[in-house]
Amino acid sequence: MIDKALLAKIRKCLALASSSNEHEAAAALAKARELMEEHGIDDATLAMAEVEEATGRASRTQKPPAWESILAHSVSRALDVVGFVNVVGDRTFVGRGARSEVAAYAFVVLFRQLKTARAAYIAKHLRRCKPGRKRARADAFCQGWAAMVHSKIAALYPEPTADEAVGQYLAVHHPGLVPIESRKASSRRTDGDFSRGIDAGADVNLHSGVGAAQSVPLMLT
Repeated sequence: MIDKALLAKIRKCLALASSSNEHEAAAALAKARELMEEHGIDDATLAMAEVEEATGRASRTQKPPAWESILAHSVSRALDVVGFVNVVGDRTFVGRGARSEVAAYAFVVLFRQLKTARAAYIAKHLRRCKPGRKRARADAFCQGWAAMVHSKIAALYPEPTADEAVGQYLAVHHPGLVPIESRKASSRRTDGDFSRGIDAGADVNLHSGVGAAQSVPLMLT
């Protein structure tokens, strides 16, 4: 791992390399290259040093419900990060700079709101259902809710392109990641639960953050 002070010094030199003063720019670029060669840092390693990760609390299961995976994918799309389920079943997001932290925060906010909506829906519509049937119908409601949120995000943000630095970071720090299978809602009749979830998800508001993270899209509800 690159020392933070050294990294800051190299980045400062690279920033000065864009100076309109060609002599100052050349000297700064030369100094940056000197520091990189001295410490064995190549361009790929420098790019990977910009990558960070953050984790948000999730369902803590290795086979999460489909609605949780839809929410995670929605956040990853909006923030241009890569997400995966870690060993304890939470959601980890990897991206450049503050994006990973914002993604983890956004996921937790949406996850909590959907859990609240789920509990309210069960109390209102599913009180007399047997446990297995209750979970299936509640999952259908949640899947509709998450699908609506995803459709809103898909309309705002294009599918992100692969980031070589993020890919390298994952290969180094999280080798062996494999796709996981989500627990889909039951295909049996769900009495309009999915449609009600879509209607409820339509009330979720997405807007940009302010302050230090104003350049990063932030989803709040």
